[in-house]
Amino acid sequence: MQLHQLNQHTYSETIEETWQHSLQKGDALVLIEEAILRTIHQKKMLTSLIEKQGISLYYLQADAQAYGLTPDIGNALDDTQWVDITLCADSNISW
Repeated sequence: MQLHQLNQHTYSETIEETWQHSLQKGDALVLIEEAILRTIHQKKMLTSLIEKQGISLYYLQADAQAYGLTPDIGNALDDTQWVDITLCADSNISW
């Protein structure tokens, strides 16, 4: 499993296309920092990635709380779980 971490609400079109096309079945995507806003503004795209690409979606619970959000997509991770999933991944890519 390759772990992809996003920390921005949006990237340039080229980077958006690159990270989305680099996802493989079984990969995981973690939304951190400002990227938590994607659970609101890009929910349809995230749902499509989960369903069509077979990825797992996670977000940091602390970031969701900081933005006052309770996402209804993805799974919340506390800091310890975030470290665990990072260490379990075959490789990590931070976008």
